[in-house]
Amino acid sequence: MAAFPALPLGRRPVRTRLLAVYRFDPALAAELLPANLAPRLVQGHAIAAACYTRLGAARLFPGREGGSDHLAYRIAVRRDDGVEATWIARRETSSWLKARCGSKFLRGEYGRSAFRMKEDAFAIELAVEGERGEEFYLRGEAAAAAPNALFASGQALESFLGEDRLVRPYDVFAPEADELDLAQHFAPESLAVFEARSAFLAEGPFARAAAELDSAWRIVTRRLAGTTARRAAFRMMPERGSPSPAMPSS
Repeated sequence: MAAFPALPLGRRPVRTRLLAVYRFDPALAAELLPANLAPRLVQGHAIAAACYTRLGAARLFPGREGGSDHLAYRIAVRRDDGVEATWIARRETSSWLKARCGSKFLRGEYGRSAFRMKEDAFAIELAVEGERGEEFYLRGEAAAAAPNALFASGQALESFLGEDRLVRPYDVFAPEADELDLAQHFAPESLAVFEARSAFLAEGPFARAAAELDSAWRIVTRRLAGTTARRAAFRMMPERGSPSPAMPSS
């Protein structure tokens, strides 16, 4: 999921990560990309993702509280030289400094937004409010991957994301600048989506691309990745007088 060189002591821990995957028309996508980029296709569809990341404070400041929230619209692309990469169409951040510096000194579109996240072991709700109003909203809960999704399993999504190592425009403040090997430490957990909205994809230039939500994923730590499969066993309660079932072994 892309990495850049970074000072190890400056890395910020990932608290929460959420991925909403969209499919859209490749011909229209090509018109919206920079001249040296072409959309990377999956089953004939161009792929975009709204990627939310909640970062903790940098390890350089162990006693410091707080962190920052980031939402990036990532589009899977292929460069003229054949290298597969990711192009960031827009970034939202909770940090005034990062939004100001990004829009002033770095290439790309930036916005400052307020983030509200609610989650537990099963459900998740993310609301992002910017200067224009609601920027993004998603509400869902853990479930099996949709059978008609472009990525039928977490492994399929991991394989696709793992090939997009280059991210442009580069942003030293962004989550990918921390050189985290997400494939090693994190795993995708599929979500059943009850409600989802994206102002960026529904308005402006990308509205013509008719982006359609394909699937949504919560990125969890590897040690929690098997939780969904074991929930049913833990929810079962023995009848009075019957022996308790054995605890799951895996």
